[in-house]
Amino acid sequence: MAASYLLRLGKVKGKNGVLSALKHNKRELQAGANIDPLRTSFNYFSTGADAAEQVDRRAKVLMVQAGIDKPRKNGVMALEIIFSLPIDRHQQDTRPFFKDCLEWVQKHIPGVLLSFDVHLDESAPHAHALILPLVDNRMKGNEIMGGKGNLMRLINLFHTEVARHYGLSRNETKRLTSQNKAHMVKQVLYTLAADPVKKSMVWPCVRDAVQKDPLPYAQLLGIEYKRKPSVYAGKSFVQIMTSKGKGKAINTI
Repeated sequence: MAASYLLRLGKVKGKNGVLSALKHNKRELQAGANIDPLRTSFNYFSTGADAAEQVDRRAKVLMVQAGIDKPRKNGVMALEIIFSLPIDRHQQDTRPFFKDCLEWVQKHIPGVLLSFDVHLDESAPHAHALILPLVDNRMKGNEIMGGKGNLMRLINLFHTEVARHYGLSRNETKRLTSQNKAHMVKQVLYTLAADPVKKSMVWPCVRDAVQKDPLPYAQLLGIEYKRKPSVYAGKSFVQIMTSKGKGKAINTI
C-alpha cells in the first residue's frame, strides 16, 4: 500500500500571529521537544527572506500600500498550508516533492506567498507555506479558505497534480471513536507541552484544532496511531433468538 501524505490548510489570526508563525517556521524560537536541533541545519527556505521580522515587515508594508492600516481584530492575517511526507521519507531526496508543492501553491492559492520553509528536523519531513491573503487590495482570507468543500477540492487537485506522482496515497484513515480520539488528543497535547508554540499567541487556535482533529498533528509529531479493535458487548445470535424480549408475556398454546 502506498504511503499517505498530509495537506492541511489553516488560518493565522491576531496582531502578531504572522510573526509568531514565522518565528516557528524560521526556527527563531526555542526548540521544542519534538525538534532535533542536530538536524535543524538541514532545514531550508525556498522563497522570502531568511529572518521572520523581515517577512512580517513586508506583509505589513503590502497591507499599508493597499490602504489597510488597521486590519480587523479577528481578521485572517495569513493562511498556512502544511505539506507533510510520511516519517520514513527522511532517507530519500525530498527536494523535488517540496519544489512541486511550492509551485502548486503559487499556481492555485491566491494572495502573496510570504515564505515557504521546509523542516527536516522533526519526525516527518514537511513544509510550511505562509500566504498573505491580499487580493485586489482586500484581505480575503475567509474567501480563499472557503469551507470543507473547497478543502476537499484542493486535496483532490493536489493529489492529481503532485502527490500521486510520488507514489503517495490519500490519508483514508477512518473516523476515530470518541475514546480513541480523546486518547490521541491527550498524546498530542502532552508532546506539545514543552514546545514553544504553547507560549505563542496562536496556541489557543492550535489547541482547538488538535481537539477537533488530532490525526494530522499526530502524524507530524511521529505519534503512532493504533486503532483499538471494537468489542461488542451485546447478546449473541442464540441469546437474541431465545430471548423473551421486553414485551408482555404471551402464553403459548
